[in-house]
Amino acid sequence: MSPDDKRPGDRPSDAKSVRRAGRIDVGHDVYEQRRRQQARRRAKQEHDQFDPAPPDDDDWTVPDEGTDGLRRVGPPTPLGETLSDLIDRRGWGERLGASRAQARWTEIVGEQLAGRCEPVRLAGGTLVVRAATPAWATQLRYLMPQLLENAATVLGSGTVREIKITVGDLEQP
Repeated sequence: MSPDDKRPGDRPSDAKSVRRAGRIDVGHDVYEQRRRQQARRRAKQEHDQFDPAPPDDDDWTVPDEGTDGLRRVGPPTPLGETLSDLIDRRGWGERLGASRAQARWTEIVGEQLAGRCEPVRLAGGTLVVRAATPAWATQLRYLMPQLLENAATVLGSGTVREIKITVGDLEQP
């Protein structure tokens, strides 16, 4: 029997499709009801958390995790302050000073001396410098006041309080 041979009185498949459609509609209503309940719950939560006071200059808002709302927090601190506090707490100040001395060595000693000497370490305010030859070590000793002044300018006042000079092979070409 082909689909075209059906007579109007035959309805067994129509009854099944009506039942199936009824179940689909019921399922659709259940999901729609859940969506409405969730929307009401969110609206109530936002209403309960609403603070009618106008925000101060010091008030900032951020998304509140786990909800759709916002929460107030204090103003952000400048990044430089935060990093300075972290460096002080961890005791990294001297290490960073030594790396700055290495990176800005040419500014501290000048172009001519930069190839003839190198910073070895910076610890306790003492900068240890290695010269390639005794003659260059003597030249550095004569320039010590100028080197201290340049180090204070480049690295910050009080970072280098004393310079010690040694002689040896340079590690950097």
